[in-house]
Amino acid sequence: MAQRPRNIPLTDAQDERLAALPLAAAYTYAYLATVLDDLGRAKDQPAVLNGYLWPLRADDHPTSAMASDLDALADAGLLCRYTVDDTAYLHDPQWRQRQKVARANSEIPACPHHDRVFDNVVTDALNKVTDQVKSFLGDSAGLNEDKVRDTVGRFVEDVSFLVDPDKAASIGAKVREFLGNRPSPGGRPEPDVEMDVERVDDTWDDVTDDPGQRP
Repeated sequence: MAQRPRNIPLTDAQDERLAALPLAAAYTYAYLATVLDDLGRAKDQPAVLNGYLWPLRADDHPTSAMASDLDALADAGLLCRYTVDDTAYLHDPQWRQRQKVARANSEIPACPHHDRVFDNVVTDALNKVTDQVKSFLGDSAGLNEDKVRDTVGRFVEDVSFLVDPDKAASIGAKVREFLGNRPSPGGRPEPDVEMDVERVDDTWDDVTDDPGQRP
């Protein structure tokens, strides 16, 4: 069960996908946020969900009606249904846009499809960032590599927290690991890589043991 207040975004009323569904399915979608966890997930159990969402209308809206609602919402792309270890789950793919939950966590496995996409994007971005950082700083004298890893790691954690709070710490750890273990590509950035020299100068003291040295 949800433990925090939930919102009904104003855009729901103008969502053409939702407007094309039966009214009962639209109500189910509006109610569903109250039982999804902090990351928008729940077990895919129509009977249980119907008991939570339609407790006083069980005669008018039986389990079969809930099953139909979930089918319609999934077909419209408003819900995603998935299976992990032979257990069925569902989640709202737009949860992070529709609900703002600080320090979110979940005991339900992540969606293999949507979370895999997110991880791949993050990993690709980290590869590019770490290559550029090591290319720019790898040959500079006086660098404290631990400070470099920690500074970049903390920056990435702060940015990642805005996108996926429950993964921010692990993503920051990945950055530190990449910077510490991956071989340096060496040299300077290619001409088409734009570097903010003024910002590098301003932050140089955070990553060097000798503030008098500049790259």
